[in-house]
Parts: sequence; structure tokens; C-alpha cells
Amino acid sequence: MAAQRKTQMPRPEAATTLKIFDCDVHPVPKAGLESLKPYLPKPWQERFARKRAIHDGLNVPIRFRHPNGSVVRQDARTPEGGPSASNPEYLVRDLLNTHGIDGAVLNCFDVGGLLSAQSSTEESIVLAAAYNDYFIEEWLSVDRRLKYAPAVPTQDPASSAAEVRRIGRHPQVVAVFIPLVNVLMGHRYYWPIYEACIELALPIYVHVTGIENIFTGTPTLAMGVADSYIERYAAVPQVGMASVASLILSGTLEKFPKLKFIFAEYGFLWLPSLFYRLDRTWRGLRHEVPWVRKAPTEYLHERFLFTTQPCDEPDDPKDLVTLISMLGPDLLCFSTDYPHWDNDMPAGTLQMLPPEVRKAVFYDNAARVLRL
Repeated sequence: MAAQRKTQMPRPEAATTLKIFDCDVHPVPKAGLESLKPYLPKPWQERFARKRAIHDGLNVPIRFRHPNGSVVRQDARTPEGGPSASNPEYLVRDLLNTHGIDGAVLNCFDVGGLLSAQSSTEESIVLAAAYNDYFIEEWLSVDRRLKYAPAVPTQDPASSAAEVRRIGRHPQVVAVFIPLVNVLMGHRYYWPIYEACIELALPIYVHVTGIENIFTGTPTLAMGVADSYIERYAAVPQVGMASVASLILSGTLEKFPKLKFIFAEYGFLWLPSLFYRLDRTWRGLRHEVPWVRKAPTEYLHERFLFTTQPCDEPDDPKDLVTLISMLGPDLLCFSTDYPHWDNDMPAGTLQMLPPEVRKAVFYDNAARVLRL
């Protein structure tokens, strides 16, 4: 695997023979909330100014800050010295053009924490609209290859549904980002959002927010409060496991038979063990959940995708091929996680897979679920 990376990484144009869609890219406003001022009503501009949020932001320091100071690559800063991924023209050149990528889903990482817990409910509704208008106006017009997963204010499902209907018809909106609160995804709490997504044929995009188990109202982890960034990072896939199991066992997938989901940055190698257990238990106790009409694994392959980054690679690449074969390559969609510290670029990702599998993972699976 190392030899393959050595021969391919200096020649990113080699990846252009493979059609590639990137399912996870993280843009940010050039100047934080200052960039959003034109998209905020005047009273809200004044409110955030009084809170000193326009310049200082709404985020607060947390104990799990990345050990190197930031999850963002400093070498991806813009030519004018702005934050990484804050300039759409530069992002197109640095990511899409350089690596032969045919398109990408933009998903603002910072907004997930703001909307799920770091702002009040009313603030979250206003901020969601401002962020979405900012990215639609100032990013999507730059390049048609840029697609967008707008975030919704999940603290208020009715307002979330209204936001989906307000902007969901834009041709470059391809999914809806739901920053999770501490309610399992199968609960009827989320149904208004699901109904709006069904109306507009948009899949649900679920991404790690970075504040799980830290702020009140966010998803909790079984371990309690971790003592280090590494410990917490390793445990975050628990949220993905609980969410997928809840969606299936609650009967939500039967209620919304056309709804599909993409889980980003939760990993994927936990899926075989989880679904071996779910299938076995469902066969023995299906009378408890009579609304689950098929084996959990069938729902998994029909309704879910998982991004390839982060890819928890074994030492032997052959083992990863075996694990993906056990999982089923129809469940994976390629992502870089640009510009984060552990991002994966196409020429160095999953090179050991057979060509037909790479074709599915790098483009076809995403095209099947996203509104491309």
C-alpha cells in the first residue's frame, strides 16, 4: 500500500480516470459571524453584537480541543491568509482541480455545534437561515460542481422543516444536514424534518458535530466524560451505531419508505458486528418490533451510506479488502474531509480495492442517493 501511494500521490491527475464525488468538505465563512451580517435581520445583528458574538463567536473553549490546537490543516489556508476552506475559488483549485474531483458536498462543520447546542433555540433558527443563505449566495455561484447540505435548527423540528422547504429546491442542494440533539433518530421528534425531506426528495445527512457528550442537549456517549481528545474521538462512532439501530427498530424507515441517510465521519468498520447482532436478535425477538418487516441488514443496504473518511485501516491492506467485502461496498461513499487534519485524498485512498468497487465507492453510490 505504501508503494502505491508513493507512485500515485505526486501525480494527482492520475485519479481523473476515475469519476470522483467527495461527500464531505467543510467550508467556513471568511470572517465568522461577521460574514453573516448581511444575511441577519438588523435586530439579530444587534443582539449578537451585544453578546460580542460577531467578533468573538458563540463557541467557548472546551477540554477536548485538538492536541495540535486545531482540527484544520494550516497548510490549506487561503492565499490571502484567511482560514482554511474560507475561499470558494481557492477551494475549487486546491481540492477539485488538483485532485480530479468531479463534485463535492459542502457541509459547514462549525454550524452543527451552533445549531444543536451552542445557541438558544431562537438564535439557532436565525443562524441556520443566515448560514444557508451565505453559502448558497457566495459559494454555490462560484462553481456548479459545488453542492450543499444546508443545516437545520434541530432544536425546533417545525422550524427545521420550514427551512428545508424554503431552500430545498435549489438545484445545488443535494441533502439536508441534521445536527443531532440528544434524541434518538427514530423518535417522532424528527418526523417533521423527515416529511419535508421526502417532499423534496432529499436524503438526510448526519455528521459528527464535535461537541457530542460535551454540551447539554447533545448525544451522550456510554463511557461518560472522557479524559482526552483521543478517548472521546474513538468513542464517537457510538452515536452512529445508536442512530442507525434506532431508525430501523423504531419503524421509522417503514413510515418513510423513500427516506435515505448518509452518515459522515462516524467510521464504518463497526457495521458488520452491529448488524450480526441486530439480525440475530431480530430473528429471535421480532414480536417486540412487528413493524420491522425485514431483517435489519436489508434496511441497511437499501437506505444508508457511510463516508470512507475516517478509514480505520488495518496494518495489512488485504484485511481492509476483506472487511469491506463483508460489509458490502454498496454502503460506502468517498470523502476527503478537507481541510481537516486527517483528510484522505483520492490518489491515496482505498487503492487496494478492485476497479469496479472503487468506481462504486468513489462516485456511483453517492449518485444513487444524493440529488446530483
